[in-house]
Amino acid sequence: MEFPELDQTKITFFDLASNIPHHRFSCSTWKTRYALNFKRLPFTTHFVDFIDVEPLCKHIGAKPGIIVPSPIPGEPPLKQIYTLPVIYDPKTKKAVSESLAIAEYLDATYTNEDKHPKLIKPGTLGLTRAFAKCIDSLLIPPIIPFLLPATFPIVLERSREYFRRTREPYFGGKKLEEVIPTGEEKVAGLKKVEDVFRVFAGWFNANPYEEHAELNDDGNLWLMGTEVSYADLILAAYVMWMKKVWGEDSDEWKQASCWNGGKWERLLDGCKIFEGETL
Repeated sequence: MEFPELDQTKITFFDLASNIPHHRFSCSTWKTRYALNFKRLPFTTHFVDFIDVEPLCKHIGAKPGIIVPSPIPGEPPLKQIYTLPVIYDPKTKKAVSESLAIAEYLDATYTNEDKHPKLIKPGTLGLTRAFAKCIDSLLIPPIIPFLLPATFPIVLERSREYFRRTREPYFGGKKLEEVIPTGEEKVAGLKKVEDVFRVFAGWFNANPYEEHAELNDDGNLWLMGTEVSYADLILAAYVMWMKKVWGEDSDEWKQASCWNGGKWERLLDGCKIFEGETL
């Protein structure tokens, strides 16, 4: 690949490319897009094909974003994977990877709260880290069989073999097309995802201990009440992932947008000011 020239006047934000122009679909990169706009930091976006992420990261000095168990025979049991989001900041000449690490970096580097509001409120760093882990552990297992295979059609052609090769082993070698739930399995699978969002809704609810409180939406828009925090942006990024990969006109998104009285569509509406440039 031809490596981009890094902007030395503002942050460069690396997002995943798709075969739909300006189709920002990744929950991980949405966390950082929201964070940069929340901090009121100017940045430029550079879209990167899946197959080019690792060489780009190595070129600019970004560390692997995650460490995961490898299901591929012959590989080490734990595998370091280069992922996006990554940012390059000319202020410090640093490349930073992984969405939560980027959020922590931005708060530590841009400390003038009048210009750059804090993403992670004082005293909540540990809670925010735990919240991010909790969201992953609850939501990823039931939703991945839906969204990961549904991502394949929007992957650029030159990355499709790579995408299959690196994802299908996690499903026991099944083809991505075989993983997507159908029929009764789909109904049951979506119910599991909805049940997770029911738990999330209870965290916002004004009276979480009332019977069936998690079914309603009489709570706050934001987790901390009247003040938006990075935890809200994390959750909004997952909702945006669903909307972008399933598509606004899909049956799956039409169902999800109505869960908990339409709470998650309203969360996205509340975060619209942090989306940045026109999608």
